[in-house]
Amino acid sequence: MSEGMLRGVDYEDPIVKFRGERILYTLKKVSGRELQLEPNFLIDTFYIHYLPLPLMSTKSEVSDDKKIVYSLLNSIVSSDLVIKNREYSIANSAVSVALTVSYMQHLIEELEKIKRTSQSQEERDAADQILNGLMKNTSSGQGREQRSRDKTSQQNLEKMLKQAHEKAMSKAMEDANAVKNMQKIVGGNGAGTGSMLNFEGEIHEVLRLSRNTEVRKILEFLSGLPKLGSISKKRTTRYSRGELYGYEEGSDIERVVSSELALPDELFYLKLAEGQVLLYQKQVKESVGPIYLLLDKSGSMDGEKIIWAKAVALALYSRARRENRDFYLRFFDNIPYPLIKVMRNAKSKDVIKMIEYIGKIRGGGGTDISRSVISACEDIKEGHVKGVSEIILLTDGEDKIAETTVRRSLRDSNSTLVAVMIRGDNADLRRVADTYLATYKLDHDDLLRVVEA
Repeated sequence: MSEGMLRGVDYEDPIVKFRGERILYTLKKVSGRELQLEPNFLIDTFYIHYLPLPLMSTKSEVSDDKKIVYSLLNSIVSSDLVIKNREYSIANSAVSVALTVSYMQHLIEELEKIKRTSQSQEERDAADQILNGLMKNTSSGQGREQRSRDKTSQQNLEKMLKQAHEKAMSKAMEDANAVKNMQKIVGGNGAGTGSMLNFEGEIHEVLRLSRNTEVRKILEFLSGLPKLGSISKKRTTRYSRGELYGYEEGSDIERVVSSELALPDELFYLKLAEGQVLLYQKQVKESVGPIYLLLDKSGSMDGEKIIWAKAVALALYSRARRENRDFYLRFFDNIPYPLIKVMRNAKSKDVIKMIEYIGKIRGGGGTDISRSVISACEDIKEGHVKGVSEIILLTDGEDKIAETTVRRSLRDSNSTLVAVMIRGDNADLRRVADTYLATYKLDHDDLLRVVEA
């Protein structure tokens, strides 16, 4: 294997080699073709994003036929975009792989476009020279490089490198931000946020999904939600053998603070009789069931309403994952659509499939709210879902409700209904629902109000 450009990276290490192979495999999946790229160029690009302080070799240590690779890597290291994104890419293999793969794909596509369409022979030659410099086992040695230099000045080459690099890196950052936002949704990427799904094995699917316009809109909206990572609202009950959360006075011997036992007997028993002994306050977290969401996709929901509703759906999934709960989702218009199940121990590919499904759904059709609620109740009664006691309904409410039938279904399934009106109102639902919320701005505050309800 040829030389690498970073200090402190062992290019013969099996893990390092595996990184290069994985990136090349992912690049093939994303681009749909074989690319014979220099493996160490891929490895170096990955570790520039992944390492806290990547150090490059000096230019004098690099052979002449690797000057092009060196120039590109140096551009990456010094890029303001890369430095700004380092907060998320350091030690985050999924984001680092996404950046590397996306950058390589867009870099090659940009150079090939110039080579194919530019009216300048010098530009075409420069693009060809850079492409040859990136490939392994090519004949782009010193002789070929010198011949190319006869056609293309060093100034043109450097200009072409900068142009292609900046365009490729800008597009790569967009893709990497989508991956980062997806990670935040499915478990967070900060300290104290619990486990995080690692998308590295499915990066090609994540990149393809992140380029879906609808998904990107939803992810961008959620990325501006600072509290998304901290949504968790488990109810607690006071219990003498629970977790410590404070202190109080009382006479419960089981919770007495040990320092009180050091008091003289007379004083201790006096405080005990008067209920003034210092006690630990303890509590246990109540178990909560799955989240079951019904989401209206009728024609009246098309546009901003359904984008916001889909963002709520992903935010609710984020909460379910943090609280170790199963998540169920069913779209509806005049008919209920198939039930989507994402269990608490779901693998990353299952989460990706759910997000992809959400992205594909478009507003259209009539509205039958009663039928959708009854379907959810039947799911609960018939055991298609386990442990559900609360159904969340997102709709603009443009429908007449069969109140008696809906009430009976909710009662028979032992379920409660939370109705969320999206720029609408429904007097029938207001009477039937256990909780009735109305949203109008469809901003972050409205979303948080719904998710935290």
